[in-house]
Amino acid sequence: MTNETDTSSYLDVDGGRLFYESRGSGSPVVFVHAGIADSGMWETQFAALASNYHVVRYDMRNFGQSETGDVAFADWEDLAALLEGLAIEQAVIVGASMGATVAIGLALERPELVRGLILVSPGIFPGHEPSGELRRGWQSVGLAMDAGAVERALDIELDMWVDRGNRRSEPVREDVRQQIRRMNARAYELASDAPNRKPLRPPALSRLDQISVPVLIVTGSLDMPDIDSIAKRLERGIPNVERVVVPDTAHLLNMEQPERFNEIVREFLREHDEQ
Repeated sequence: MTNETDTSSYLDVDGGRLFYESRGSGSPVVFVHAGIADSGMWETQFAALASNYHVVRYDMRNFGQSETGDVAFADWEDLAALLEGLAIEQAVIVGASMGATVAIGLALERPELVRGLILVSPGIFPGHEPSGELRRGWQSVGLAMDAGAVERALDIELDMWVDRGNRRSEPVREDVRQQIRRMNARAYELASDAPNRKPLRPPALSRLDQISVPVLIVTGSLDMPDIDSIAKRLERGIPNVERVVVPDTAHLLNMEQPERFNEIVREFLREHDEQ
């Protein structure tokens, strides 16, 4: 258990600093955002869970309000530094997309810090062969950026990860779409795909059987086919794992269907909470 907190601050890390927010008291739950977003994507969860848990969210380097110098770094090491800096001995880590890869990295490299994992729309791992649809999307984004057409690139990413073309029966709420667009635009501005992010060695997909904590995978039925493929690979490799597929949602399902997602998270936390 942790003491009650309500903090918005920065934590110095090697060659940079991380913006974070901490609220509530109880068992720690730490949120790690997706690569097309920042910690703002967790606003609904942060508010809803703070009454029962000590919730923490933060911006990874080159996202949101965090900063970095021209140094090599590993996101999972930054996450470990954040936990230690906040005197959190062990936490449930909720990671979305790119954040799920960071959460898995922490569970493999610093397992003593992790009590459970909730992997939301788990992102692209080294060793995954991208689908044709994903390759075409990446290529279109790259061509738009090369031409200086940032708004066009943002449109393509929204279609890939949020709107999903004609697959939806109902469109995503416009305020949610615009929030995702703003977060993604900030990531473009900060060059969040900079090559100084160090890969996990050995790769995560080669040692999933080393993850001993309870794991929940949550995906949306309308997401890119690659996400379903990765989720199935994680299901096969992780010993103690469950999966929930949320209908009529795509990649950032916690923003699209926050109440349903919050129910899923609460159920996992109740089941695996400290006695």
